[in-house]
Amino acid sequence: MSSLVLSYPRHSLWADYIRAIGGAVLCGLPLLLFPVERWIGLVLAAGFVVFALFFIRTFLRQRTRYILGPDALAADGPWGARVEWDRLDRMKLAYYSTKRDRSGGWMQLAIRSAGSRTVKIDSSLDCFYDIVEQAALAAQARDLELSHATRANLRSMGISVAGQEETV
Repeated sequence: MSSLVLSYPRHSLWADYIRAIGGAVLCGLPLLLFPVERWIGLVLAAGFVVFALFFIRTFLRQRTRYILGPDALAADGPWGARVEWDRLDRMKLAYYSTKRDRSGGWMQLAIRSAGSRTVKIDSSLDCFYDIVEQAALAAQARDLELSHATRANLRSMGISVAGQEETV
């Protein structure tokens, strides 16, 4: 297997930039233009900070490339990290629903190898399935205990890990 260079799609990043700028403007503009009560000002300032941090996070995601290889996943960017498959010691696959019936949402994979930083990616990243599959194979090879939620989310993607099947 040769290495794949992956990144988040532009349309996803631009949508996040629009949300971040829109939220910062909606929270920050009233603070600049109108006299507001102290507690309302605190709420608006907190909202402005949250949207500003979201903007920074989006910028960092845009600047990060992920290199998926047979031996590792490397995040090449401002806060880069490298997860070596043969040293994998943490894998968590979470699903975040946006609807009550769980029909909409996204997945987030958090993986780490011994001595490295945790790499978190979400399902909008190109080739997300391939990364999850590679991480699941590494978890199986390392006999890593996976949480019930991680196993359920893997099954929902059609990925099984030997020895991690559900017992009824």
